Amino acid sequence: MALTNMIGPVEEMALANHPVKGLYFVVTGAPQSCSVTIVSYVDKLRIAIVVEKDFIDPNKLKYCIENAYESIFKAAINSSKVEK
Repeated sequence: MALTNMIGPVEEMALANHPVKGLYFVVTGAPQSCSVTIVSYVDKLRIAIVVEKDFIDPNKLKYCIENAYESIFKAAINSSKVEK
């Protein structure tokens, strides 16, 4: 498994005078069965997951990721209330 994080542009870009609405970063051809890349673009976090075919159940993975981020969000909200 590979995991990366990369800071992306903080201002919107354009290609041939067409604004870029979103940006993802993916490593292809790597020997890993699972690759997760994280990049920010104009203050929005983008996460891309590339997995080998039949390596993991995509619905279960989606559920686990959503559950984890919901837990992180709730912990962050509760932490900010305690600090005030």
